[in-house]
Amino acid sequence: MKIVAIDGSPHGEKGNTALLLNEFISGAREAGAEIEKVRVTSLRAETCCSRMVCWYRTPGVCVHEDDVTGLVDRMAGADVWVLSTPVHVGGMTQQMVRVMERTVRLLSPCYEVHNSRTRHVAAPYAPRKAVVLISTCGYYEEVAFAPLVSQVEDLSWSHHRRFAGALLRPHGLALRFMQANGIDVRSTLDAARTAGLELVRDGVMTEETLRAIRQPLMSQEDFVLMMNSAFERRMGCQAGRTPGCYAGEPEQASGL
Repeated sequence: MKIVAIDGSPHGEKGNTALLLNEFISGAREAGAEIEKVRVTSLRAETCCSRMVCWYRTPGVCVHEDDVTGLVDRMAGADVWVLSTPVHVGGMTQQMVRVMERTVRLLSPCYEVHNSRTRHVAAPYAPRKAVVLISTCGYYEEVAFAPLVSQVEDLSWSHHRRFAGALLRPHGLALRFMQANGIDVRSTLDAARTAGLELVRDGVMTEETLRAIRQPLMSQEDFVLMMNSAFERRMGCQAGRTPGCYAGEPEQASGL
């Protein structure tokens, strides 16, 4: 199995999403997958010109000669795309969007109808391939991922690939912070590793494994207290004097 894993976080290896991605990759590699990991921050990535030259003048060939051109070529041959992106405002990061828009050249301008819905024609082997989503967000609740999951499901549909599932970590903004402050996040990371192993070995990730990744790591009340205290520390807040600041105990704050 060939996997192209794209880290769409502007923070790269320092980000919380990278913790899950790296564990997933470790599990997939253990199961025998061939993996290419790409950080979007390291790419020369031009914006899609949207003139569809890759459809009408030079079918399948992009007008840009940058790092994304070669990446999309390799994505075409990959069995699995792993799209790893934090949620900042609703959907995937703008760096990831820029890369994924360039995959339009893998499709034909001609339409087909499948299950009563139109989509562009793709290569005949595409339906045998898959897309996996990995994401963290700062909000406590899992519902914050709904726009992103819908976005990736639609992208998978457009490319005729199977959406194999999502590794979602709510209140994941604090994953490294919790780790540094003695809160056990090992079960979450172990589950991400198991998900990678399962996908390569069995072709699917179990709901039990995915549920273990998104399980609450603390109460909502404790999460809000911890994060607001940390934010106050960074902003130099003074409870009762700085508008919007939380009146939590300052000793609970730490560098975030």
